[in-house]
Amino acid sequence: MKASRFAWIVLGALAAARVPEARAFEIGADLSSLPRVEAGGAVFSDGDTTADAITLLRRAGFTSVRLRLWHTPADGDCALAPTLALAKRAQGAGLRVLLDLHYSDTWADPAHQSPPAAWAALSPETLRDSVRAYTRDVLAAFVAQGTPPAWVQIGNEIDGGMLWESGRLRGGRARLASRETFARLVRAGADGAREASPGTKIVVHFSGGGDRDGAEEFFATLDERDVPFDVMAVSYYPWWHGTPRQLESTLRALASRFSRPVMVAETAQPWTSAWFDATHNAAGKLPAGAHPASPEGQAAFAAEVRAIVTRVSGGRGLGVWWWEPAWIVAPHATSPWENCTLFDEKGALLPAARALVQGAPVPAAPAAPRDVTRHRR
Repeated sequence: MKASRFAWIVLGALAAARVPEARAFEIGADLSSLPRVEAGGAVFSDGDTTADAITLLRRAGFTSVRLRLWHTPADGDCALAPTLALAKRAQGAGLRVLLDLHYSDTWADPAHQSPPAAWAALSPETLRDSVRAYTRDVLAAFVAQGTPPAWVQIGNEIDGGMLWESGRLRGGRARLASRETFARLVRAGADGAREASPGTKIVVHFSGGGDRDGAEEFFATLDERDVPFDVMAVSYYPWWHGTPRQLESTLRALASRFSRPVMVAETAQPWTSAWFDATHNAAGKLPAGAHPASPEGQAAFAAEVRAIVTRVSGGRGLGVWWWEPAWIVAPHATSPWENCTLFDEKGALLPAARALVQGAPVPAAPAAPRDVTRHRR
């Protein structure tokens, strides 16, 4: 046996032993932007307690964090080194890690799946090899510092494929061939992750939490080709993905058909319609019938989404992750998301944080009244 192969076996065995045990239900926070917010001078609090956001969310009952990783980002955000550091902080606070691999130098989502610049000219076979090796090496880095992820996403919102153009899902005559290529890429990522960290669960992420038919077709593409994955993830934003009833229908159908756990890997709801900087906010007008953009409406939404996931039959509802709850406006940092966070414009924890944990809206800690009308647009 080659020494290098032996080293990978030993590393994998250590990773399997170190992955934290699963909890009954996960409540998570995507804190990928936290280093930038902290560098901008943000201060976080809960009642009379001032502390960092990780500590406050853990004390509120959160159990995990979600961290996105970009391959070679231009400005260093979401690069490997700061993501490793953030994972250490999270684990030190008692939180498990969901690692979200974008396989891109920047945002990957249903409209953007650009490969890393370093991979742009690779052949399909070499691209698969690169996906496997990169995933293996990233997971090995987390294992080596003692923070093996509990879960790893092989791509982010990849319902249209990944690593375009090679891994794009197409229609017409190219439909079958494109699905084969896509499945091989996902398998390469899963294989690389399991080589370095066998105890880490493989997550595949579909964006449309309210699109039952689309979600079933997507996961069938992988399941029918024996692509290994452990958890099915969806995103759910009420202004994009339909009603809570549609989300529930999707999750129940997926869990029943594919006999795997499901998670809401991204969700959020505005707590205000105000702006606190000049940066355009991603969430604006809400659809008819949605919870209002208020602290109380946000808390009711959080409790409802939690309840939907807990009702998935067979105990297959794994948990809910709030997207960027700490991406607030800071003295030296702007945000396109400050109206969807779980901290208000002063950094105070909002009622929705505990509603997500406890399953019912709870009162906020007392805070001084504020006038935000001048910020409305």
